[in-house]
Amino acid sequence: MTLKPVWTETTTVKPYETDFKGLWKPHCFFQVFQQAATNHAEHLGVGYHALLDKGVAWLLARLKLKVYRLPALEETLTIQTWPRGLQQKIFFMRDFYLLDSHEQKVAAATSAWMVVNVEQRSIVKPDPAMLKWLPANPGRLALEERIDKIIVPDDLQELFTVQARFSTIDLIGHVNNTRYIEWAADCFSMDDYREKELDSLQINYASEVKPDEQVSLQVSRQNDKTFVIAGSNLTSGARAFEVVWIWK
Repeated sequence: MTLKPVWTETTTVKPYETDFKGLWKPHCFFQVFQQAATNHAEHLGVGYHALLDKGVAWLLARLKLKVYRLPALEETLTIQTWPRGLQQKIFFMRDFYLLDSHEQKVAAATSAWMVVNVEQRSIVKPDPAMLKWLPANPGRLALEERIDKIIVPDDLQELFTVQARFSTIDLIGHVNNTRYIEWAADCFSMDDYREKELDSLQINYASEVKPDEQVSLQVSRQNDKTFVIAGSNLTSGARAFEVVWIWK
């Protein structure tokens, strides 16, 4: 079988994925990107089961998303995704395009993944054999931007707290990465969503949130369009995630 360096699949915007305006909610980008990445990894022989046999798993570390427009109810979308090599010795880079039925870009994203030991919850040094199976796709970039560290300002204001309950926990036994996007999205009012539209966001995952742990959602307003959101684990005392959210 010839391995595909770029993976393509389609999805349709479903009613339960849309907001009160009939537009895709932000976390849905992450859900379809994660599924496409999972399917491509399986195709390349480095999927969930292949890695679990070695006691390791993929972990999303960072993702930067640019939204050109929000998809609408019943719209058919095409997801393209491809790996593009290793950066900083531990990050497996993977990019995404989201296209409409006219092959126009709806969104683009770049992401960084790590391999972690499932039992020890520690980062694992990249296996040369794994790199052999991952096409590098040189020169193919969805976004010509780096996914840098997020500078969190000192003037964070707590908005609310959440607890990691059953509905938030995934196969690895911690809060799924898409849940953090839902929590970040809830940091804004209904009026914000009536009047504005998401332009871009970057999320950096700092530490896992385990069942029953509590997370404080804190926000700093940089200007009318840009907000920094931090999730602090009140149970462990660690920073769980950081987001830069930008409105159009």
